[in-house]
Amino acid sequence: MKIILISCWMWSLTITTALATSYCAVFPWGKQCNYVTYEDCLQAAGPQGGCEINPQEDKAPPGTAPFCLVTSAGSDCIYESAPACRMAAAIQNTRIVTAAACRQNPNR
Repeated sequence: MKIILISCWMWSLTITTALATSYCAVFPWGKQCNYVTYEDCLQAAGPQGGCEINPQEDKAPPGTAPFCLVTSAGSDCIYESAPACRMAAAIQNTRIVTAAACRQNPNR
């Protein structure tokens, strides 16, 4: 009974947060999509899991470039170089109070 309740809770957590966050921790048993930063996702996934950009995010990450600008509003994977992506994050952070960051595209 406890296993069923935990499974249902984890499934509902995944479904309710899938549309609001940037990253999904991928485990052998499924995905948990409630991580805003790639670092938080990696920490939660641990050595047994991995991370990917949430394919059901409200704002699907456009582009397949190697670097993504990640903000609370979503991810834009349109940067071919790390310096260009970091510059975009710096500009974003000075214009708006946000935690914009440049990350490698984990789906490449």
